[in-house]
Amino acid sequence: MKSFLRIALLIALAATASPAGEAVLNKQDLTTIKGSILLPEGWFLKEDTDDGVTIYQITREKIEKEGDPFTTGLIVTVTPKVTERTEMKPSAYALDLLPSGDDEGAKDMIKTEEGPLKSFRAGYFIEGELGNIKVVNIAKANDGTETLYFLTWQSPEAEDAALKDLREKILSSFTPDPAY
Repeated sequence: MKSFLRIALLIALAATASPAGEAVLNKQDLTTIKGSILLPEGWFLKEDTDDGVTIYQITREKIEKEGDPFTTGLIVTVTPKVTERTEMKPSAYALDLLPSGDDEGAKDMIKTEEGPLKSFRAGYFIEGELGNIKVVNIAKANDGTETLYFLTWQSPEAEDAALKDLREKILSSFTPDPAY
């Protein structure tokens, strides 16, 4: 009987363990915007709201106060009532915010539609104090609800290859409420 329990425990542990080096991701509800995202275990989430705009900072390093630097992470900015604020539809405003092919080395903007969301993605490198930084911007515009979700990922260029899979899992896991 004891052998059976040991085997069952080992099987259960093996089933929940992640492969060596692979980050454990946990679903994090973003209650203010009625959405969710996968958050790597050990990373930090900070939420701020200003004038109805909600900002989430998801970082590998702990952010104590506004302006604290971080090397790797994601900023999600959620702007409701875009037309009222900018006199532009969210999809037009998204294109206005994203770098073009000539700006900052952005290449090949990717445009997709996800239900009511028009999504635009651009990636590029910028120079930083500690070396080049990989930046990926994704703008998800809901012209029906007049909300813009703007995601900005950053990480050191030297870690780009090692972080690529994690970055893509996090970015693709962002799930906004289409009615928000």
